[in-house]
Amino acid sequence: MSLRALSSSAEASSSGRVSAGCRAARSCVDDFRHTLQNTIYGWTSPAPTGSRLLSSLEEAAAPEPRQATYQVEVITGDVRGAGSPAPAAITLFGEDGESEKHVIGAEGSGAGFERATRKTYVLYSKDLGNLKRVLVQQLAPSQQPHTDDIDASTTTGWYLDRIEVKGLDGDHWTFPCGTWVGRPTAPSIGSTGTGNGEAAANVPDGSEERNLIAADPRRDISRSSLHDPTHLRITRPLQVEASGIALPHPEKVQHGVKGVNRKGFGHGGEDSYFYASNSNGIFALGVADGVYEWRNMGIDAGLFSQQLVEFCRQAVELGTTDVLRVLQFAMKHVRRAGTQGSSTACIVLIDTLQGRLAAANVGDSGFVLLGRGAGSHRGAGSSRGQLQIRYRSPQQEHSFGHPYQLGHHDAADEPEDAMLTTMPVYPGDVIVVGSDGLFDNLQDDEIVEIVEAETLQGHSPSAIAHKLAFAAFGASIDKKRVTPYSLGASSAFDMVYNGGKQDDITALVMELD
Repeated sequence: MSLRALSSSAEASSSGRVSAGCRAARSCVDDFRHTLQNTIYGWTSPAPTGSRLLSSLEEAAAPEPRQATYQVEVITGDVRGAGSPAPAAITLFGEDGESEKHVIGAEGSGAGFERATRKTYVLYSKDLGNLKRVLVQQLAPSQQPHTDDIDASTTTGWYLDRIEVKGLDGDHWTFPCGTWVGRPTAPSIGSTGTGNGEAAANVPDGSEERNLIAADPRRDISRSSLHDPTHLRITRPLQVEASGIALPHPEKVQHGVKGVNRKGFGHGGEDSYFYASNSNGIFALGVADGVYEWRNMGIDAGLFSQQLVEFCRQAVELGTTDVLRVLQFAMKHVRRAGTQGSSTACIVLIDTLQGRLAAANVGDSGFVLLGRGAGSHRGAGSSRGQLQIRYRSPQQEHSFGHPYQLGHHDAADEPEDAMLTTMPVYPGDVIVVGSDGLFDNLQDDEIVEIVEAETLQGHSPSAIAHKLAFAAFGASIDKKRVTPYSLGASSAFDMVYNGGKQDDITALVMELD
């Protein structure tokens, strides 16, 4: 019998008064508590009650975290000047936590990293579960291990091709890089002239550190980076064309809300989007979907999503090539501005020089990658293979209807909680990015059908985005339509539900050539 049960028995009385027998029982309970105090805790002050005592017992019985050994192979690229005498620090991030920072490349005469070499290191850590990313930080040659003070002014360029990690039970992860660490990829990054007195640390891409995202082996077997001669290369930088549109919820339109759609950015209701490029070969696009319910508390939820995508756009234009740092930079500045609210977000970066996509997704906005295979190109009447989905980002939800969200409040999720994805892209690929207003109302095969028909007719990304958005709008007001939302609601609530979901709708389309 538990302490709570014993106490209940001691305090019970049919007449509402405590009998002598019950007082004796209470005395027994007190003696039992006193014994527990001395035996388990070693003190005689009042013992924790109820859940506190149970929690302490559970903590005392909790097993030690499983320990793991990770074999880390660092591959330096085969390009002129790829090697560096400087050591580096790496941190592994997994679903079950993160490792300590480990210094590599600091071993006496073998310090640094030589061109076209592989170096292997053994790291000891608690079991991190499925690995998601690796943070690589280049250190100054004279820097002591495990210091947090990275002097970027004394670092030297290092062309990191990729990092491969082997873990417990034969698990294996590849983290493509294919670019420079410790050397600014654009001379303008260090002298952006923002005019607001910010330190250089606030520039989003300092180049001395990079987040590398785990590649999906099912979709990433053909190429790990441009300069690995054993893998397929793109023969020239990808050409990109993109456009977007945002449609407000019909009820908001009735109250005078209008969609704003301009080159490079737009918003409608609480949805906002952007697309932008930089001199480092990055083309980015993203969407944020603010939470309308904040308006009931006097907070403009649309302002939060607008600022979020605006700071993402600034991060890209300042030169960053790291999708997670784009999101981190944006959230830091939204918080600095004191803006309240919350929003989902999906940011997609295309490295046009390497032919690689990197995405960070928080919540139920998302993207779809459509392709026909390498070597395809767009054009009216082109005889290409059938368009098909190569990747569809899953929704990130705490429960049905409760997606992950970035926000100002303590319960909000963080950029580091984003689902990170990377994979190669090819000429002829089409990327569709949208808020849940798009993906809740159109089935995947409907998206493929619309994009297929529009591209075969030679229509522009702008025309395709409009077609998708208005198709989603039509589905959202159709009460008999079977939609992804109706299927999800039927499953979540164990009922039959038909019809679309009226919402703000945003669609962005990018074509690669």
